[in-house]
Amino acid sequence: MFKKIKANKLKETIKSLPRILTKHLFAFFMFLVFLALVFGGILFYKYSILAERAEARVFVRTIQIKKDILQRILDKWTEREERFNQAGTKEYSNPFEESGSLLEEEAE
Repeated sequence: MFKKIKANKLKETIKSLPRILTKHLFAFFMFLVFLALVFGGILFYKYSILAERAEARVFVRTIQIKKDILQRILDKWTEREERFNQAGTKEYSNPFEESGSLLEEEAE
């Protein structure tokens, strides 16, 4: 019975909530504006002010290149470039063109 009374009271409070909010609309609106300002202030403080105070982490590391690996890569690049340049000069036969030897066979 005790839980039933609390459930009914909660339902009544939820049902009357819109009426209460409309009676005190200006106060409710000012509360929402204040809440938005607080939330915006917290975000601004976190991402602007604290970010400026934090020291930037700079990792300085020298680049080390292994010359034998670099030479192999350059060799492969030059080999590919040579094959690419040779592909334009190679002549392929036309499979749709009739050759002279077939014409001679038909004439006989």
